[in-house]
Amino acid sequence: MANITGSRRLEVGNDNSKVSAAMNEAENFLKELNLDEKTTLRIRLLTEEVLEMVKTMVGEFKGEFWVESTGKEFRIHLDGTAEIDLEKERELLSASKDGVNVSVKGFGAKISRFIRHHSEYMDELLDAMGESTTADFMYVGAMDGCISQTSMAWSMMQYKQYLESGQEQGQQIEEDLDELEKSILANLADDIKVGVKDDDITITVIKKI
Repeated sequence: MANITGSRRLEVGNDNSKVSAAMNEAENFLKELNLDEKTTLRIRLLTEEVLEMVKTMVGEFKGEFWVESTGKEFRIHLDGTAEIDLEKERELLSASKDGVNVSVKGFGAKISRFIRHHSEYMDELLDAMGESTTADFMYVGAMDGCISQTSMAWSMMQYKQYLESGQEQGQQIEEDLDELEKSILANLADDIKVGVKDDDITITVIKKI
């Protein structure tokens, strides 16, 4: 059984000082591991990207942050709840010309969007089962275990394999592949797992060391 060591669990959410404290905690734990300079830099960049996602969800995500090492993997964890007023967001979107959230750009922003709207995605995914699905459904379609009304899981590795498989063609697939190529998260992480059950959210970013 792997010997797991980890940092303290710190609260993160709508207070930027708490996000900074979480980064400092991760930095201190990294120093204890005495990893090589390149690996340390990559993990630091990944941690910054994960905490940046928290900032984009200010007032929506509240939870705990911690990092841990198994000796073979470094894991960055977020575990909490997402609270968002969908009516308020729709009002904001209605003010734009085409009703599109222009802030949802890039791979990390898509993960944030998935977290905020997981219940809506689940309803759409269940409706589409057995039928041809759009790229947006397939973004959510990488499932682990049984599909239920209250729980779902998404893996970056499975998503990436789907995009690279050539099963679908078109502009949307090309745009999604381009986002992956440009994303620090997608390029440096070996996998990203997002789990949702009711309002509970778990994010685990995995980097082999």
